Amino acid sequence: MILIEAGERTDQGFEAKVHFAAQLSARGHPAVIDDTTLPETLERGGRYEAAPYLRDLTGARIDRLIVVAAEAVAEPVLIRLRQIDFAPEAPVTVIGRFPERQSRISAQSKIAYATGREPQVIDLAALAPAALPGSTGLSAAAPLPDQAAGQVPNLILLLTADALAEPGTLATLLALDHLPSLRLHVVLPGRARDHLKALPFAPARILGLADLAPAALAQLADVAVVAGEGAPSDRLAAIATDVIAGGRTLIDCTMDAAFAGTNAPVLRGPQHLAALPNYLSHTVLPNRAEIARRVAESSWAGLLRIETLETMIGLTAPVAPEPAGTGRILFLPTNGNGLGHARRAMLVVREMPKEREIAFAAFPSCIPMLSAAGYDCLPLVSKSRVHGVEHANDLVNFMRLRRALREGDRLVFDGGYVFDSIHRTILEKRLEATWIRRGLWQAGQITPSALHREGTFAQVIVPEEAFPELNTDLSFGRHIRKVGPIVGDRPAHDAATTRAKLAERLGREFRELVVTMLGGGVAADRTAQMQLLSALCERRKGCLHLTLIWPGSTVPPALYGWKNTLVCQTRNAPDYAAAADLVVTAAGYNSFHEVLYHRLPAIFVPQMAGFMDDQDRRARAASDRGLAVTVAAEELLLLEREVTAFLDGGKGAELRSALAAVDLPKCGNKAAADLVAAEDWR
Repeated sequence: MILIEAGERTDQGFEAKVHFAAQLSARGHPAVIDDTTLPETLERGGRYEAAPYLRDLTGARIDRLIVVAAEAVAEPVLIRLRQIDFAPEAPVTVIGRFPERQSRISAQSKIAYATGREPQVIDLAALAPAALPGSTGLSAAAPLPDQAAGQVPNLILLLTADALAEPGTLATLLALDHLPSLRLHVVLPGRARDHLKALPFAPARILGLADLAPAALAQLADVAVVAGEGAPSDRLAAIATDVIAGGRTLIDCTMDAAFAGTNAPVLRGPQHLAALPNYLSHTVLPNRAEIARRVAESSWAGLLRIETLETMIGLTAPVAPEPAGTGRILFLPTNGNGLGHARRAMLVVREMPKEREIAFAAFPSCIPMLSAAGYDCLPLVSKSRVHGVEHANDLVNFMRLRRALREGDRLVFDGGYVFDSIHRTILEKRLEATWIRRGLWQAGQITPSALHREGTFAQVIVPEEAFPELNTDLSFGRHIRKVGPIVGDRPAHDAATTRAKLAERLGREFRELVVTMLGGGVAADRTAQMQLLSALCERRKGCLHLTLIWPGSTVPPALYGWKNTLVCQTRNAPDYAAAADLVVTAAGYNSFHEVLYHRLPAIFVPQMAGFMDDQDRRARAASDRGLAVTVAAEELLLLEREVTAFLDGGKGAELRSALAAVDLPKCGNKAAADLVAAEDWR
């Protein structure tokens, strides 16, 4: 292992060594960082960035030490180096931009004393005399991969915080966002990013400076623009340097020409952003190939490439780069006791071409169902109260996804919120990704911040609702693909066969079957409703009440005391529901559409937690058409009357007749699968 250390225990020093570890790791070198040096004050983004390289050095064999940002070497660093057991032959390299000869000698002698060996010293000031302003002194980037033919170039607009306050900035950003010749990514400091995301009109793709590693942000850029006033930050300078070292175009639109004033191969752009769209369209883009060629050939860019430092440090040739993925498609349904996301994903997978390699990454509640269906499954970690920090589980999931996916693979996410682990993996691995996203949100949920990660995905598939008034356009663009409702097949066995098998398995006869599917108790407590239904069925001779639950569901203990009520944990809920005289269910996407498309007599009791879709609106769209009954959670007397009407008043037969006559949209299972499997998503 190659241990990367920094000269000082500062946030700046830690960031410098994470940056260099990432660069060496990308070249195939086993670079690690001592996990005891992780700053307690490190922000969330920094923890994701550092996680792949942190190691417990207890018992580890360190084959090489590289100390970066070594202009000053602090005593805590020297103390820690004395404690580490280096291999006898492990060489030591010190890298810094030393302002004078004495600082160079001081760093060399201190490191020599702490490690017991004479270090090699590399002075970046001699290697590349004019670094970009704000740079910590260490920015070495590998050449970026070539852009695919015909692909729209990515524009990364790096703004300082003050640039957002300038009049006309927002209008310019929106104009750039709608240029068909470019795909805009806006990168801002954290607070400015959050402010922009909250505005009613904001660009589709907004990132914070700490949302991705500098190398990953630079990797997104075909053209990068730096704009604003004031001294650029260390991180911004590192991104800009990586863009140049990768042979891409950097345009300096800062008020004081901070970057163009050096001898770096940088274009001087307009100081006022209002002129930027025309400058890009008529000056930069027509000449982009020639500009990139000259940047790549410049001596400045060549000196700062990682290959140069590899040679100077004496590292052996890197291992062959990680091979591109084979086009494997990884489906990632989010958690949830109802397993709705996983079931919907499985319905899409079932329509995929047989030759495609399909796998899942899923949370524990979903894994048994996916495994039983024969799919390989990468286990993810659920959130827990025992975790030390809120995002601890997502950090682990990020590491697992990062190891499992390679460039060339695809990721399909089915869920409502795009976790950091998903967002970072897609961007860092340059994955083609699809978001299967519900369209029916509650009032107040549709905000710019809720959708700001939509731009991470190459396409967004929206399975529509059965009724037109339920279909709401949350966002617009060619990447939005609408399909019909995704619905499971009607069970193969008829109702009589299913009921006969159920009676045989339970060893009891019944004339009436009531099936309850009211959720797992996480979104809302439905104990009162389930108890009422159990009491009603208890009074009916020959009535069987099945309460169907999923793994992880919360079940009121009192339900087990009713003789006619059975709590059943099953993955075959649609089979039993199709055989029932009455289904009492929540109005989630899957349950709702199965009731309609399978023509089942149902009472909807909507779940209305703040994080869920608008189940009340969905349920009432069906009941207003006479296709179901909707009962609010607090309407217990109405629920009793409606159950009696179904079982004694013939209401179930009326609804079956109405459902048989209604014309519903064509299912979208195959259309969604075709979109996921398509070779070209443009």
